[in-house]
Amino acid sequence: MHALYTGMTACTRESDSMRVLWLVSAEAHVSVGASQNAAADLDLAGCAAQGIPVVRRSLGGGAVWIDSDQPCFFLVLPRRALARGHRHLFSLGMGLAVAVLRQLGLGDVQMRSQDIWVQGRKIMGTGAATLENGCVFGASFLQRFPAERFLACVHEPSEGYRDWVLPALREGVTDCEHELALTPGVDAFRAALHTALLQRFGVAPEPEALDPSSRDHWIARGQEELDEMEQGETRPAVPGGIRINRANHVFEAPSRCGRLRLHVADTRIRRIWCEEPSIDRVLQESVIGLAPERLVLRAGLGSRLAPGLVDEISCRIDALYRGIRNS
Repeated sequence: MHALYTGMTACTRESDSMRVLWLVSAEAHVSVGASQNAAADLDLAGCAAQGIPVVRRSLGGGAVWIDSDQPCFFLVLPRRALARGHRHLFSLGMGLAVAVLRQLGLGDVQMRSQDIWVQGRKIMGTGAATLENGCVFGASFLQRFPAERFLACVHEPSEGYRDWVLPALREGVTDCEHELALTPGVDAFRAALHTALLQRFGVAPEPEALDPSSRDHWIARGQEELDEMEQGETRPAVPGGIRINRANHVFEAPSRCGRLRLHVADTRIRRIWCEEPSIDRVLQESVIGLAPERLVLRAGLGSRLAPGLVDEISCRIDALYRGIRNS
């Protein structure tokens, strides 16, 4: 699947029209972003034990769960479509996705950065890439999101970490099964996308089956691109943690006082834990609800800990938070 849209994009000519690929993965897998360090963010041994492949994609972003309950669509265009910038490509793709969700009966659908939210929770993430003379936008519709299966694939730096991530996932991510009385089937999503394309462009899209020779050529070309990305420099999607959505993160890091774990929601510390019990007690009493910023934390901790520890903890939390904001 990922090689197909990657290869189609890489082989796009300037004279080509926009093409829309509608794909459903028959096999459950975790897809990692083009420059994401899979070993840092995932439990690769745990994925293998579950029989869950980890597959790199040409689109950016972090690890996502994909299975037959997440129908995907990709817009493949000539690179000239970026004359107005990548923001235009995201606006086009996300606008179509929002139109589909509204047609299916979802209310309060909003675009936030590169994500789509429903009723205050993320329901879709999106991504884009530029390859040779083409560019591609991609997204998947969440019919049902198996939070526990995905969580079992996530790297666990210490025991208890996943116990924090699971409620954050349930709070920050939703799906159509939870938002609608009747979960739409794949055909309903596809029909709604057809209608959205007609409304957006004033012309009905022309269905076209993939020619087997073209399909094989695109997959081979796409695999070359993905293999090259696999050998390139990679980094964690979020240093020291996981992004649930743009306003919700869990992360953990070692420090002089033992392991330090935080749940940051809406730019405030929701939960915090330190491996050293005496320090953990002070943190519980002093920093919950504060912004995870060095000066704010130093003021909140005051003289309750030794100055060296206050500096260590406040700087470590501040660095992790800045890493989240810059990732």
